[in-house]
Amino acid sequence: PKQFPRGFNIWAITPEERGKHDKQFDSLSPTLGYVSGDQARKFFLQSGLPASVLAEIWALADMGRDGKMDRLEFSIAMKLIKLQLQGQPLPSSLPVIMKQTPVPSMTSSARFGKGYESMPMLTPLPLGSSVTSMTSVTSMTSLTSMPAVPPILPGALPMPLIPDPLSISNSSSTTSLASNSPKTGACDWAVPQSSRLKYRQQFNSLDKLMSGYLSGPQVRNALTASNLTQTQLATIWTLADVDRDGQLRAEEFILAMHLVDMAKTGHPLPLTLPADLVPPSFSEFSLSVSLTLSLSLSVSFEDKLKENFQRGSMELEKRRLALQEEQREEERRRQKEREEQERREREARELALRRQREEEQRMERQKEMERRREEERLKDLERQEVHLPLERQRRMEWERAKRAELQAQREREQRDIERLTARKRSLELELEAVVRFTHELRQAKLEQERLQKEEAERKIAQERERRQAEEREKEERRRAEEREKEERRRAEEREKEERRRAEEREKEERRRAEERERIRESEGGKKPENSVNTDLHSQLSALLNSTANGPGHVFHLTSLQHHHCAPLTFQVDESTVREPGWLYGSYGGKSGWFPESYAEKINKDMTDPTAVLTTVFHLRQTKASLTIVTVCAWTANTESHLGFSKDDVITVLEQQENWWYGELGENRGWFPKTHVSMVTTNNFHTDPESGDLTFRAEDVILVTEKEGEWWKGCIGDQSGLFPSNYVKPKDSDTAKSGVSSKKPEIAQVTAACIATTAEQLSLTPGQLILVLHKNSCGWWLGELQARGKKRQKGWFQSSNIKLLEPNSGKTTPAPPPRMLLCQVIAMYDYKAASEDEMSFLKGQLINVLNKDDSDWWKGELNGVMGLFPTNYVKMTTESDPSQQWCADLHSLDSMSSEERKRQGYIHELIHTEQTYLQDLELVLEVFYKPMAESGRLTEAEMAVIFVNWRELIMCNTKLLKALRVRKKTAGERMPVQVIGDILSSELAHMQAYIRFCSCQLNAAALLQQKTDASPDFKLFLKKIATNYRCKGMPLSSFLLKPMQRITRYPLLIRNILENTPVGHVDQANLREALERAEELCSQVNEGVREKENSDRLEWIQNHVQCEGVIEHLVFNSLTNCLGPRKLLHSGRVWKTKSSKELWAFLFNDFLLLTYTSKQFSSSSDKLFSPKSNTMYKMYKTPVFLNEVLVKMPSDPSSDDPIFHISHIDRVYTLKADSINERTAWVQRIKAASEHFIETEKLKREKAYQARSQKTSGIGRLLVTVQEAVELKPCKPNGKSNPYCELSMGAQCYTSRPQNDTLNPKWNFNCQFFIKDLYQDVLCITIFERDQFSPDDFLGRTEVPVATIKKDQEGKGPLTRRLLLHEVPTGEVRVRLDLQLYEQTPLL
Repeated sequence: PKQFPRGFNIWAITPEERGKHDKQFDSLSPTLGYVSGDQARKFFLQSGLPASVLAEIWALADMGRDGKMDRLEFSIAMKLIKLQLQGQPLPSSLPVIMKQTPVPSMTSSARFGKGYESMPMLTPLPLGSSVTSMTSVTSMTSLTSMPAVPPILPGALPMPLIPDPLSISNSSSTTSLASNSPKTGACDWAVPQSSRLKYRQQFNSLDKLMSGYLSGPQVRNALTASNLTQTQLATIWTLADVDRDGQLRAEEFILAMHLVDMAKTGHPLPLTLPADLVPPSFSEFSLSVSLTLSLSLSVSFEDKLKENFQRGSMELEKRRLALQEEQREEERRRQKEREEQERREREARELALRRQREEEQRMERQKEMERRREEERLKDLERQEVHLPLERQRRMEWERAKRAELQAQREREQRDIERLTARKRSLELELEAVVRFTHELRQAKLEQERLQKEEAERKIAQERERRQAEEREKEERRRAEEREKEERRRAEEREKEERRRAEEREKEERRRAEERERIRESEGGKKPENSVNTDLHSQLSALLNSTANGPGHVFHLTSLQHHHCAPLTFQVDESTVREPGWLYGSYGGKSGWFPESYAEKINKDMTDPTAVLTTVFHLRQTKASLTIVTVCAWTANTESHLGFSKDDVITVLEQQENWWYGELGENRGWFPKTHVSMVTTNNFHTDPESGDLTFRAEDVILVTEKEGEWWKGCIGDQSGLFPSNYVKPKDSDTAKSGVSSKKPEIAQVTAACIATTAEQLSLTPGQLILVLHKNSCGWWLGELQARGKKRQKGWFQSSNIKLLEPNSGKTTPAPPPRMLLCQVIAMYDYKAASEDEMSFLKGQLINVLNKDDSDWWKGELNGVMGLFPTNYVKMTTESDPSQQWCADLHSLDSMSSEERKRQGYIHELIHTEQTYLQDLELVLEVFYKPMAESGRLTEAEMAVIFVNWRELIMCNTKLLKALRVRKKTAGERMPVQVIGDILSSELAHMQAYIRFCSCQLNAAALLQQKTDASPDFKLFLKKIATNYRCKGMPLSSFLLKPMQRITRYPLLIRNILENTPVGHVDQANLREALERAEELCSQVNEGVREKENSDRLEWIQNHVQCEGVIEHLVFNSLTNCLGPRKLLHSGRVWKTKSSKELWAFLFNDFLLLTYTSKQFSSSSDKLFSPKSNTMYKMYKTPVFLNEVLVKMPSDPSSDDPIFHISHIDRVYTLKADSINERTAWVQRIKAASEHFIETEKLKREKAYQARSQKTSGIGRLLVTVQEAVELKPCKPNGKSNPYCELSMGAQCYTSRPQNDTLNPKWNFNCQFFIKDLYQDVLCITIFERDQFSPDDFLGRTEVPVATIKKDQEGKGPLTRRLLLHEVPTGEVRVRLDLQLYEQTPLL
């Protein structure tokens, strides 16, 4: 121990020390004058003393033994810590002087010679090498030892070790024993203030738990981001961890990052922490360490060795206890897992028993239902005994007709068989000829290849020369185009100037002519005649505006004023490249383009080559006087189009099939004729100026203001000015003929309406209106009949009322009954353009009376009949569609109304499916092929727009073929009894719509982008859309049809199900089909969410080469039995033995292992990057998940992330990036494998239950599928893996596939229970077994049980060869044996 001067009591606390202790006590935020054990512990740990020493100090200082300290106890503890750091041993009991109040005496500096409290660190004098080596050993030993924590100190933790004093002596610190600097504060810290703020924020962001410190793993990422070496980082950690607790507090973290900045700027790291870098909160700790270092030099090497040995023993004991605790914890965890496993097994057994009991109860209930159903059937048979003779006669007649039809069908099939046999023989002969021809070609092939090689070399040389010539030609063409553009720009500027001048002159002349015409009209009082004659010379000024002149044919044009006007002659240069319908010529020193249809070529025998404009020009201009009114707004898409608003008046100049050319104000252009309505010029007033009122002949106008020759009035919601000489007072009509004998019409309001102007009527349901006049525009004039109020006249919409009989409250009786075909719903508002048409509003229900014209139907609405366009309406299901499928009235009369509707909806489903499939094929022929051949879009862009259009065609083709076979089996114009099984089966394989609909927005966006960016592409689309089969609809409308069709399926199936009687054999299948249709719609709606999965599958398709797979593997497609393929997990793994890097892709049906064909970046976010060019090759054949077993290593606590995958006879031992990644792989592979196995199990159980279910049928059918011949090949090698599926309602059997054959021999036996002799049908379908996609369709045939009974009577089992339908070739040979349990009467 250090010697102190005599007369000085080392245990006494000086006033200076007491003041310092009080400040430290206040910094701990005491509660009610006390500091808790946790607060004191954290502060005392900064001294670096062992936990056992601190526990003794706590026992001495805590005089109250209450687990907390007041100011005096805290000061005593600090004094004891200081003395302990100075080497003074602790007293056995607390000295009395320490409990007394400090007495002022001489300062500590006078007593000790130096201010210990103010010294941040004491650096001892350098020692010899021997002392240094011993001290290093001592320091190394002390770093590995950690004394155990005695339980005396509450919540005490293991204490950090004291830093090596000799390592501090080697520090580059500038402090010395002579330093007497003031206490280090925050302002003396060498870390800049800006760095403190920045790293304090970083510390807060890393300390997510707000614990006040960061562990090693949390700080590691921040330190490794500096790119320093591991040695530098270890040194920084040692220097920054001042209290040696293995954690960094805020100031320690700031110090560490400051040292990182020093190292990155090139400054050397100190071996020990300098005084100016010590954090302010650790200044007391630094002082204690300095004092300890100054006093520890006198300690002998043996003492240090002994102390370090004790500390090491204590640390070993601590670790042994910790290891025992971990083992006990592991044992408890394993016991808990065993109990949890036993609980799960017990619950599983209970669940299985409960399910078994429920299944038994369900079977009992089903048996009871079957028994009751059989009793009801027997009762029905007894009730029908009275009508049995008539029914038997009718059934015999039906059987005779059916027999004749089946005989005819059999003859047709026999002829088909003979034709196919002859075709087979001819093909065999052709095959022999081909074999001989192939042998001859093989001899000439080598010679041809040699010649081709020489020709290829010659072509390469020619191609090289051609490319050089093309480059020169392109350069010359580019220069010529630049010159041409400059000339064209100058010509356009001259043309604009001349056009502007001509327009000004024309406006002035038109204004003067209008003034003269208005004066003439006011004087004569007659309605002016519309004239469309214009000066052709001014028109040619606008057309012929170019300065280029050239030789050619001479043309002349007739003036537009009259037929006898002198013709105009001009020359045409036919060598100029032109568009169809336009000519380039010159007239009057000017040249330009003009329509070819406005002139004709002169005769060659004329001396003066001229051409006279035919009367077609004059007649076409006469048609220009045709005036039309727009029924809705339309926006121009190009400069050649004419945009307009609703109710605009347009003058038509030229008419084509679907597009008209007209003039609106000063603008001209093309517009669709479906957006306008016809108006007769002589009976229509229009003025292009805004504020005028538009009306038709016989319309009534409510005059609001009279001023001069122009009055102001309104019609409905339209108001404006109109000429007074166009109208006459309404009373004048009745004055001539006297009082009208026609009774007034009374209408009743059916819908509320609020007036928007003073001239309109506000209506409420139930009010009565006296109709004064009916205008053709839909606005009627009437007088509101309100009791107790003044009668009000005004306008109202005719759609909001219904007419009543005069002087009564009864509704007008309906007209005589007409032939009602169906009902339709209006999708848009339509205004009648002529007298034979009818107007209607959106949402109104129209009765269809005639459908002779496909574009215009005749209908009736509110007693008004007329024509209306079919593209403005849509079908509704309220009508009875039974007339649409059967023309045999006798058959219809024998059916109930419900059955007629059911058959009508079935026919509607088949008919609309055929129409929809035609539209799909139309898109390929009319749009896809021209777009692909034109080269305007790349293959990738075509794939984005059309997505998987061909897959949609395949899905609906398969559905339509199955429906046609069912319809053909039932007979033409005969009812179809069962259709639900086909819908249920085929709707399950329409997942192609999910991909298409989810990509539809991208396709529409790309199409719109290309259309807006390229006017040439837009014109190209419009040109190909003029095909008559498109019916005026653009490509975007056809791209919406798949979504519309998918949403239509649930509605159609629901209509069929609602009209299917209870207990019908097809009811269960229809319910299942409806569920699948609704599920498909739901999946389509969620398809957007699956877009990311689809994009990743497409990325894998483009970057993974599957050369070893037998069939072409399409990742983004359907699996064989799990629906759409999904990517569950992906990442990098390594083989354990060879350390080969692999990239694994886990799908819901198989696991694919690949390797990179070139170096791949280690960054995982680049795996699915669109810019990635890395290609992957298949490492092994894909591993199907129903055949794998994944295992963890034998020691799961191992740090090595290894797992095993067992597949049949092969085991893959793989290594993941981390333990967490290994856990993710194992869990996801297990879940996917269990789902795959469970799906196959449920499929087998469902088929087994349907077969094993006991039934009270009338018999059974034994079927043996012997073989099939000449099946359609599906594999590239010309073979197939066919298997056979037999079904009858819910009963289904499947044979095993035969590999690599077109003539499989199955000899597969099965039996079916017969429920209804005349309704059950045996269906035989052949499929091709695929691994990665749904099984391909190889043919289907159906045999009614009634036909088997008829052919088998008195003959026993029969063998038949059945042709497969909907495929080009193939037949199946079956053996049929029908066994009836009892002889039932023939019904």
